Amino acid sequence: MNRASCWVALATGLLFGLPAVAKEGDTFRPTVSYARYFDNNLFRLAESEYALVPERSDQYGVLSAGLNVDWQPGRQQLLVSANKTQVRYSRNAQLDNDGSDYSLKWNWRVGNYWSGQVGATETVSQSDFTNLGTQINNQVTSENRFASARWQIHPRFSAELGASETVVTNSTVQRKPLDYEAKSASATLKYSTPKGSNLQGQVVRINGEYTNRLASIFVDRAYTQTEYNLISDWSFSGKVIPHAKIGYIQRENDTVSQRNFSGFAGRLSADYYPTGKTALNWAVYRELGNSDDINASYQINTGTSLGAAWRATSKITLRTNVSYENRSFQGGAGFAPPGLVQRDEDTLSGALSMSYAPVRPVTIDLGLQAGRRDSNISANDYTFNMFYVSLRADF
Repeated sequence: MNRASCWVALATGLLFGLPAVAKEGDTFRPTVSYARYFDNNLFRLAESEYALVPERSDQYGVLSAGLNVDWQPGRQQLLVSANKTQVRYSRNAQLDNDGSDYSLKWNWRVGNYWSGQVGATETVSQSDFTNLGTQINNQVTSENRFASARWQIHPRFSAELGASETVVTNSTVQRKPLDYEAKSASATLKYSTPKGSNLQGQVVRINGEYTNRLASIFVDRAYTQTEYNLISDWSFSGKVIPHAKIGYIQRENDTVSQRNFSGFAGRLSADYYPTGKTALNWAVYRELGNSDDINASYQINTGTSLGAAWRATSKITLRTNVSYENRSFQGGAGFAPPGLVQRDEDTLSGALSMSYAPVRPVTIDLGLQAGRRDSNISANDYTFNMFYVSLRADF
């Protein structure tokens, strides 16, 4: 058992051992769910590859069980969650896997001016076939440890320091070069209004390293990234709440300066509540991400999304969303083999779902999803359609 799992197990044991001090409002909530998915292009293959993989369409079940604990002794708050998942395929049994999700967070407070958070998370899940490029059963383990401290300088001003460490490991030899570690530190100054709006200035420093890579002219092993961000959540009225994060990013790689990046990135979004039963959300973004492509050290993701939810009755909720994203793979050193181009691709997807709550702890969901990707490398094109039904109980 790793460190994050041990912390969650210990905290859960302590909670169970202290029933006498529990107060009204404390939460201990088990959950269980089962979902069935029907996917006509499980591996997100191009049409030219269909004949090579007869089992490209499949159906699979996802069984999950877990618990959530919210314990508040005095002014402190301890949040613990643990979830286990079992995935079983009908045609591609070699992909069967078990996953997990553990989380421990302590929201601490000392006096009237100091507060913060300390915690750890761990998730184990199967690689997304959309970007895997092959039909291997690869399990990704992601561990994250974090801590922050916030000083309330004034009723409207606060300052916060934070630090985190992330470790990502892959289970298969083919994906080991993508094992990744990152350490980050941040400093934030925040201004808040009495009505809940806020404006933040933030500086973030990230040191990332691909631990199983050998640095060369073709690929980088490590990078340093500095971000200068302006973040706001502003409430103009009770019906419209816009959010913004705009920043300037400088990224330096350890091998070839041609792969460095400097430029603006950000995300703008808004939540709109026209009625008490209807909600809309819109977002547009330009963000920098890591790349696993042989001829790119980073990618620029630019896109937009629109979502809507309507509570038709006290038991039925309808949801829909549509999104578009362009991924531009950049940061190549110019030493790639002849004919190997940097990827540029557009992805369009949409979904429609209905939630039905016949009784208080039970929710039934039905949904449809569809999407396509068009790439300048034809082997990366795909289209898919998926249907799912799920049953969930929160006790």
